[in-house]
Amino acid sequence: MTEPDPREGARTFETKVANLIAATRHLEVPHILVLRRMTLRDPLARKWASEKQLNVVFSVILTKSIERFGIDKLKAARDRNFETLLSPGDGRDEDRKVLSDIAMQLLGPPQMSEAEATQASFHALLARGSVAAPQRTIRTVQPSREPPPLFAAQLGPAAEKRSLAQKFVPQTNPAESGEEGAEAKPFTDFPTLFDDTICAFTEKTLSIFRIHRPSRGLRVPFLLAPDFGAVYADVLRKFILPNMRTTRHMQAFSQTYNWAEVGGEKIIEIIQGSEVNNPVLHNWDSRWAAFRAPKPIKGKKPAPQKPEDNPWPLFREDATRGNYEPPTEEHLILMQDLIRFEGDVLAKCWRELAQLYTQEFEPTGRMEPAREGAFRDGVMKWSSKLPDFLGEHLAIKAFFEFEKLDPAWMRKLLNNFGRTDSERRRNAPYLTEFVLQIGG
Repeated sequence: MTEPDPREGARTFETKVANLIAATRHLEVPHILVLRRMTLRDPLARKWASEKQLNVVFSVILTKSIERFGIDKLKAARDRNFETLLSPGDGRDEDRKVLSDIAMQLLGPPQMSEAEATQASFHALLARGSVAAPQRTIRTVQPSREPPPLFAAQLGPAAEKRSLAQKFVPQTNPAESGEEGAEAKPFTDFPTLFDDTICAFTEKTLSIFRIHRPSRGLRVPFLLAPDFGAVYADVLRKFILPNMRTTRHMQAFSQTYNWAEVGGEKIIEIIQGSEVNNPVLHNWDSRWAAFRAPKPIKGKKPAPQKPEDNPWPLFREDATRGNYEPPTEEHLILMQDLIRFEGDVLAKCWRELAQLYTQEFEPTGRMEPAREGAFRDGVMKWSSKLPDFLGEHLAIKAFFEFEKLDPAWMRKLLNNFGRTDSERRRNAPYLTEFVLQIGG
């Protein structure tokens, strides 16, 4: 009798967790708590995960949902004993305990009123009596727990976001950055700091997708084009950022901090914080939305776009010179979300794919060869974890960067995105167009 393959169990666990994350992505906290109760009671769930593993999974999912919900709202809910976040039925006490643990991690211990603090101190003195105070010991501060590596790419812990903010912004003090040869960029004014920070941050993300080998005459998607980063920065500086900074909210934001002291890292930290009442993201999204052509009124010709709201000719001209597929209104959300993508997660993904390719197709030295299909499975795994369309872009980049990938291999990869042509086009539109172009 053959022993069960532990790798198969790990793949099942990853698949189930990925499906669970996708199913809960848009659910509210009460609904996730109900799903948690049902999953823990489901005997089928115990076949692919233990109770401890399920508790860890739901703790991470709930933490991310609560961060979207808002820290201020969480604090108000804790003051009401979490009644606003609980669903009726059995298990409310357990749900309240789970929420309390998460609130303790995000908010710290609840603050007592002055009367409660006085009463607690009084009872503590009574309890101590005449007993001598114990000898003081040095307490080691435990580091905050991060989600397991399996979920870190999908959920983005706060610690990773803080380090990302420090790495992906222009350095204003090379001595603090620890990088030799870094050029000092003394603070001049908020507009310059804001524009430079946003452009540097998005350029780092684009650099991960950019191909470095010849495109062989093929028209690549715009994210992969070597020339796209420059025109994207031009659009930001001409059409996006100046208009953002003239809004009332952004003018108030520019007066909120001592920017010469906190630097651009604070801007990235705020961008990656809550989506609720976020002045940078709110004005960023509004500005990109203005690039959509106005809808025609029945019986009238559509009004022409204002020059300041029409960057599309600039994109088309650059795409013609660089021989790549230009972005259109259909791709607006993808360009808009570049500021939301986690560059360190994308870099981690590409490093893992490069290692899997080497192990499967070009193993060297003492490197343990990977099984057949390991690289393909890696592409599919990251396609399910990353935001929509990013996995297929990295797969197209791999076609240019890795010599052993041919059109036939790309066609086989595309077949993993659906059973029919319409399903594959819906799930992987960029990869579908590219495979048609190379004739796989």
